[in-house]
Amino acid sequence: MSVGTGWTGPLEHGSSMTLWGQIKEAAVPIVTYWVWVFYAYFVFTVAIALTENIGSDDILFLSAFGISTFAGVGLGQVMAFLRVRTWVLMVASAMMWTAFFVFFAAGGSALMNNDVIAAIVVSVLFLGPVAMTGGLWSLETNRSLWATWLPMVWTVGACLVWIEDHGGVGIWEEGDKYAVWDLVSMAMLVPSVGLFLLFLVTRETHRLATWRRGPTAPLRPSVEERGVSRPRITFAGLILLAAMGVGLAVVTAVVAPYLWRTGPQDGNGPNDNGGTEQHDPSQYKGDGGKSNNRADKKEKGRKPECRNGQYCPEEEGSGPKVPDGVKQAAEQVVEAAKQAGGTICSVLSIAMMLGLGALLAYRPLKRLFVLRHLRDPLWDVAPSTRIDQCWRMVEIALGDAGVRALPGEDAAGLAKRAAPVLKELSPVEVHGLEEVAEVADRVRFGLGVGPKDVEVIERFARWVLDTVWERLDDKAQLAAMYRGI
Repeated sequence: MSVGTGWTGPLEHGSSMTLWGQIKEAAVPIVTYWVWVFYAYFVFTVAIALTENIGSDDILFLSAFGISTFAGVGLGQVMAFLRVRTWVLMVASAMMWTAFFVFFAAGGSALMNNDVIAAIVVSVLFLGPVAMTGGLWSLETNRSLWATWLPMVWTVGACLVWIEDHGGVGIWEEGDKYAVWDLVSMAMLVPSVGLFLLFLVTRETHRLATWRRGPTAPLRPSVEERGVSRPRITFAGLILLAAMGVGLAVVTAVVAPYLWRTGPQDGNGPNDNGGTEQHDPSQYKGDGGKSNNRADKKEKGRKPECRNGQYCPEEEGSGPKVPDGVKQAAEQVVEAAKQAGGTICSVLSIAMMLGLGALLAYRPLKRLFVLRHLRDPLWDVAPSTRIDQCWRMVEIALGDAGVRALPGEDAAGLAKRAAPVLKELSPVEVHGLEEVAEVADRVRFGLGVGPKDVEVIERFARWVLDTVWERLDDKAQLAAMYRGI
C-alpha cells in the first residue's frame, strides 16, 4: 500500500500507526466482506429451500459448499496477514484444480456416486480455491473487484434459481423481459448490490489510510491523525451509498434480461418437432407467474418418459438417477470434469515436460549467454562499463571456486577473501588479483579510468575464469552450471 514497499497486504511494517491501529483499520473491510459473503450464501440456500423438494443429498452439498466458502475466505484472509503473494495462491489453486480434473480422468468418477465423496471433492478441490482467492483479494490493494466475484456468484445463482422455478424463463422467452423479476428476486439482488458498493468504499478507505501512514508514504504524517482528517464514512455517505445501490440494482434488472441467452435441454431441442413448438403463456402465468409444472416436478414415483413420449420399461432403480437442486449442479460439474479430464491430462503432461525442460536448461543457457557477452560484448560499451563487466566475470569465477561476493562488498575485500581459496585450489598462483580489484574499485567509485586498465582487466578476467574452470572436477562444474548468477 505504501509506495516502494512491494507489499499490498493489510499490515505495513514501520507504519506510523500501531499494530492494533492497523488491525482496526483492516477490520472494517473484513467485517463488511464477511457480511456480504454470508448474505449471498444465505439467499442462495433460501432460494434452493423454497424452490426444491430438499433431500438429504441437497443438505449435504449445501453444507459442504458453505463450509468450503467460509473456511476458504477465512484462510485467504489469514494468508493476506501472513504476506502471502497472489501468485503463490494462484499456483496452489491451479494445482488443486488440476488434481480435480486428474481425479476424474484417472477413474475417480466411479467414487462420485457416493454423495459424501462427491460433496467433499467438489467443495474442496473446485470451490475451495475460489473462496481462498476471494479472501486474499479482499485485503489486497487493487484486488477489490476480483474479490467481489465469490459473493456475486451466490447472489446471481439464487436469483436464477428463483426465476427459473417460477416460470421466469418461459415468460422471458415470450418477450416479456421485465416480468422475470418479482419482489423476492429483487429482495435478493438489491441488498447484495448495496453490500458490493459498501465493501468497495471500505476497502478504498482502508487503502487510503494505510497509504498515508505507510513506512515510505510520500506525505507521511508526524502525528497520528484524528477526527475529520481521518478517512471515514459519514451517515450521509451511507444514505447516498444505499441510494446508489438501489439505483445500480434497478439498472441491472433493466439491462440483464436483454443479455441472457438460453439453450435447449436434453431431448427438447428445436428439431425434435420441426421447431414448430410454441410456448403457452398460460403455462407460466396461470398462477400468478408460477409454473404449473412445479407439482409435476415434485411428483414422487413417476417413471421417466422416453424421447418418443412413451414410458420407458425400466425397473425402479435402474438407469441413471436424475438429480435435483444442488446435487444436479454438482453432477454437471462432474460431467464437465470427466469430458475435460483427458484433455487436461494431455496438456498437463506436455506442460510438465516443458517445465522440466525449462528447469534443466534455463540456468546453463543463461550462464552461457551471460559469459559470452561478458567475455566479448555483443555491442560497444564504455570503458567504465567494460571494466565492470570484466570484474563481474571475475566474481563468477570466484563464485565457482566457492567464494561469493557479499552484498555491498568492495572488490578489494572479495580479492582478500579469495586469495587463500585460489591458492588451495591450484598450485598455479593467480597473479594480479589485488591489482585488478583496485582498478574495479577505482572505477566503481568514480575515480577515473587509466589508459591500460581495460586491457589489463580483460586479460586477467578471461585468464582467471578459464583457470578456475579447468581446475574444477565434474561435480563442481555441474554445480557451477546450475548456480544462480
